[in-house]
This record gives sequence, C-alpha cells and structure tokens, in this order.
Amino acid sequence: MSATTILSAYYRHKQGGFTTRLYRAYRALDAAGYRVIYVATEKLPVEGEHIQPVILPMRSKPSSLWYWPEFYLRAMRELRRLTREHQVQQHVMFSFFYATLSILASWGLGVKTLTFVRGDDIFDAAKKRFARPRIWAHSLLEKLGMRYSHQVITTSDTMKASINQRSGGQEKTASLPNNIVTQPLDIHLPNIRADTVRIATVSVLNPRKNLMLVLRALSQLPPDQRWEYLLIGSDNSGKHYLEELQAFTAEAGLSDRVHFLGWRDDVATLLQSCHLLVLPTLHEGSPNALLEAMGYGLPCLASHIPEIREILPDRELLFDPHHPAELTHKLERFLQLPGYAGVIKVKTAQCKARYTFDWDQRMVALVDAANG
Repeated sequence: MSATTILSAYYRHKQGGFTTRLYRAYRALDAAGYRVIYVATEKLPVEGEHIQPVILPMRSKPSSLWYWPEFYLRAMRELRRLTREHQVQQHVMFSFFYATLSILASWGLGVKTLTFVRGDDIFDAAKKRFARPRIWAHSLLEKLGMRYSHQVITTSDTMKASINQRSGGQEKTASLPNNIVTQPLDIHLPNIRADTVRIATVSVLNPRKNLMLVLRALSQLPPDQRWEYLLIGSDNSGKHYLEELQAFTAEAGLSDRVHFLGWRDDVATLLQSCHLLVLPTLHEGSPNALLEAMGYGLPCLASHIPEIREILPDRELLFDPHHPAELTHKLERFLQLPGYAGVIKVKTAQCKARYTFDWDQRMVALVDAANG
C-alpha cells in the first residue's frame, strides 16, 4: 500500500523558529509514514526517506518586485498539477499566505487545507514599511485562510482568540504550542560579588522583538555593576535595525559590554555560560528561544504580554515591554541581591510542565484526524 501524500510549500530557507517547526513537521510526517512533497524555489535543509522537493525555476531574483507574484503563480500552478497527479487529499501549510496558495491551487479538487499559523502577520505588518497596504493584504489572506481552510492551528490560545475575533472560524481553530525540546545544562547561579553577570537574548533583530528596550534598561544601571549582554541573532528587519541598536549602544557608552553575535549554531554552548535570558518582545506566537532557555534551566525574564503570560504566568518573571524602568529594576535586583537569581531560576522551572510533551505526535494526530 502506497504512503498517503501530503503537499506543502515554502519559498526558500530562512533561519528562525518558523522554519525550525516547518522542517520538524515534515520529518514527523515522514516518520509517521506519510509522503511529503514540498514546492520551493530551492532545496530546503530537511531530509527524510519520503520527503521530496519540487523546485520552481524562478526567473526573478528575491530582491525583485516581481519575485513574489512570480512565486505565487508558479507555486499555485505546480501545487494544482501535483494534487491531480498524486490524487492528494490534504495540504499542510504554514501561514495564511501559503494557505491561500493551497486553496486556490486545489479549488474544486476536494482537498483539505490544514493551516498552521506561527505568528500574527497583521501585527507584524504594522511594524514594517508600507504598513497600510501590508495590513490590508494580510487581513485579506487571513479571512480567506480562515474561511476555506479545513482547520487552522495557532501556537497559543491568545493568538487563536485574536484571529477568531478578527476573522471568525471559531469552530475550526485549535492551538498547538511549541514544546520544550532542550535538556538541562549545568547552569551556575552568579556570584554577584565576583562574577560578571552574563545576560543574553536570542532573537532575530527587528522592531517587533523590542530589543532597544533592553539596551535602554541596561543603560540605566549603575556604572559600577558587572554585567555583559549577548545579543544572539541576525537582522531581518529590512530597516537596518542592527545599525540602530549599535548606534544606541555606542552613544550610551556600552560598546565594551554589549556584544552583537549574529546568527549562531552554538547557542546552547553560549547560554551555558550565561546567567539570565531576557526576552523583550512586543508580540509572539510561542517563542522557541524562551522555551529552549527554560529547558536548559536558565533563569528567564520576559515581556508582560498575553502570549508570554501563557508560558510564564508568574508576575515576578515579567516586565513592562513599553517602559524600561521595570526591567532596569529587576536587573538591578539580579545584580545586587544574592538570592534573587535563585528565585528567578526556581520560578522559571515551575513553568515548564505544560510545555513538556511530544509535539511531533500531536502534529501528526491533527493530520491523521483531517485524513479520517
């Protein structure tokens, strides 16, 4: 008996939590006995016995204005061809953009589109150039995706409620948060009288991630405090956000304490020598960086927003993401009070249980149910 074929699409590889979960979904489906065919403009770094790429022959370059229209039309045509050729009954897509590709490509063919939503694209659009047309476009994609997808799966209950309120579809939405996959590391609490306290943030660099708030909070610490800040991640803002952060760092006289490390493959090694993770984001789905740090056993402080409160319900672990004073105060306590780091570590560990589960199994179960 031949394996059931699932179709998917994603334009090309990018670093980040989005592709991390996308590739994990492909591998989980492959391990569960499905055949996964994905349409892309280049081979993605994901392997499996039954994972098959179909590469689009693009003429436009990624920087061209014609790239996305060309990709959309080529991908839609290829998805329709593959759906017919392999008699595919289900598409698995990540984001409403790709969901509409699936819906249009399979119109009239009886395909069920399962849409996984990793973030709120409408919120993101408001932080980018040409915000109004972006918001309009993403609102349209969301409404189409909600109406015509077989099921929509978000990464948090907060996101599910927001999308339902905007676009309806309460009867077809579910949430599947990210899970903790990392194992505990030997994380040492700092000796505040002798150690330089190492603070880290793991994040792509863009305004939504709100990294300037951390720099402003650090700039208000007493100058005699011993600390350094590692910012691990690359700039994907399209607005030279890294340069803005670096300019503030130099102006505040923090250049010898703040280190911009770019994208790194040795994050676990870097975090093992750190004492605190800070996540100042303005909006999230289910942040992998926070969950990974929790799995390592690293004390965490994060922004007081609904999505983060689902993960860290303890108020002591949260700070106002719009005003740096509260974060400055908590960092001062971390640097000055001998027992405070231990309190934060224990409280962080107490939040882990809900996010310790088999994500692959739950993801495959959703696909199995749609095939049933």
